[in-house]
Amino acid sequence: MSTIQYDMLYLLSCGVNKTKPQQNILEQYKSDDRKRMLLYRFSKHHFVEALTSTVLKQAGVPLPDPWEKDMAKAVRKVILFDAERARILSFMEQRGIWYLPLKGIILKEFYPSVGMRQMSDNDILFDEAFAEQVREYMVSLGYEVISFGEGNHDVYEKEPVYNFELHRALYGAAHDNNWEQYYRDVKERLIREEGSSYGYHMKPEDFYIYIMCHGYKHYQGGGTGIRTLLDFYVYLESLHSEMDFAYIEKECETLGLSEFEKRNRALCRKVFGDNAFAELLAEERVPDTAAHTTKEIITKALSQEELDMLQYYMTSGVYGTFDRRIENNVKKYSKTAVRQSFVM
Repeated sequence: MSTIQYDMLYLLSCGVNKTKPQQNILEQYKSDDRKRMLLYRFSKHHFVEALTSTVLKQAGVPLPDPWEKDMAKAVRKVILFDAERARILSFMEQRGIWYLPLKGIILKEFYPSVGMRQMSDNDILFDEAFAEQVREYMVSLGYEVISFGEGNHDVYEKEPVYNFELHRALYGAAHDNNWEQYYRDVKERLIREEGSSYGYHMKPEDFYIYIMCHGYKHYQGGGTGIRTLLDFYVYLESLHSEMDFAYIEKECETLGLSEFEKRNRALCRKVFGDNAFAELLAEERVPDTAAHTTKEIITKALSQEELDMLQYYMTSGVYGTFDRRIENNVKKYSKTAVRQSFVM
């Protein structure tokens, strides 16, 4: 990992913890156009450029025009999605279709300001008995049906930015059988939204388990980027004191997520915690090169196993990579073949 990537982690920490970056860090990006563009590219690769740009702009660092535009687009996209989603959910209320907003729709509310948590789509679980009615409605709104009845979700897209994944189930036949069974009757564990007849939400522990499960699905597939780890941190930081971790650990054990959850809970706090970079902010510490200092602090705080996990996140990008998917599939099938050979 480059020193600029470590700086990006530091700026993400500043953004979600609402702290001002250390001046030595900022000066590099005020004066060095090449470093500024590299930081932009790394941020964009992980779909966190709106967050890093917000931190830099608030601190007086000039942004390249593409970065400024991306920040404005992120805010606009959230506003457009919120309005469009409200219209779709209103239709579901009118037709008596129960629904559950998922993933980024919920997570974005835990970030400090609008647009900080970027999204490419909106995910909603709904009563699959009404899939045909929902499709007719989406088409009436001008949506193109990208997929319908394939897998566990239907996909609808419309210009300029809309992409809705409407889930018939949280997991299907293509996923881990244990997960599919666990979430088959998920509605029984949902809580009705106050003021709504058909809208639901998960209790905090169950939502945390769900995003951990979703994160693991991508982690062991094509990989997943640093935004996933940041989501874990932001959610934990907001609700940690309210959550029952004995319940979380029990359910994660059932889902085969126990080790993954524990490692990520520790890692996200070490990387993004509001005191993770306390040493950098100490007045008596004036490093020769601030970029080296962010790297120095993170590498000193993490074990080798944690550094390897962080490296995996940082080299995956927001949606993972094809090569990593192939590599992970080979590992998975090799393990399966060994087990089958042993049984025979």
